[in-house]
Amino acid sequence: GAHDAMSGTLIGMMPLGAFASSIPYSMWTNRSFRHPFIMSIVVLILGNLLYSMADQFEGAISIALLGRFVSGLGAPKCIIRRYMADTTPVSLRTSVNAGFGMVVAAGSAMGPAMAILLNRIEYTTTVPLLGFVTLNGLTLPGYFMALLWLTFGIIVVMTFEEPFREGLKEQQELEARGGIPFSPSNL
Repeated sequence: GAHDAMSGTLIGMMPLGAFASSIPYSMWTNRSFRHPFIMSIVVLILGNLLYSMADQFEGAISIALLGRFVSGLGAPKCIIRRYMADTTPVSLRTSVNAGFGMVVAAGSAMGPAMAILLNRIEYTTTVPLLGFVTLNGLTLPGYFMALLWLTFGIIVVMTFEEPFREGLKEQQELEARGGIPFSPSNL
């Protein structure tokens, strides 16, 4: 029921949050990858839940905006890029980054497709402490993403260990020597 420009504002809140969190995450990844990953997952879950539940509160638009901003605060792209840079040998870095770009593009394409599928669902249920919760095309994408992030978070907590930063060590050695070694892919 909001003005048409609100759609653009909702979309823009997530990159704004990602921008605000990129420097703290970048500094945090100097010491660890595991803890920033876990923190970003928790923030993404909370942001998606907040966004999905916005229609249950008065001032739903401001809560939806806040949910999108909080989701952006959890956006882990800078953590993943730093992880790739620090753990990938220089000779493989371009192909690894290209693969990451392809996965991001595929996810961006799958998001609207999933929203189309979820838009077909219309269901209302009662949840303790929350009351009536409506599951529909507006709320289900956030709940779906929260569930995906929760699943990913469980996997990270159970399996992720701090890596050896081979790429960082190699980069430091290259910088100390003053150059990048010759390889056919550098041409």
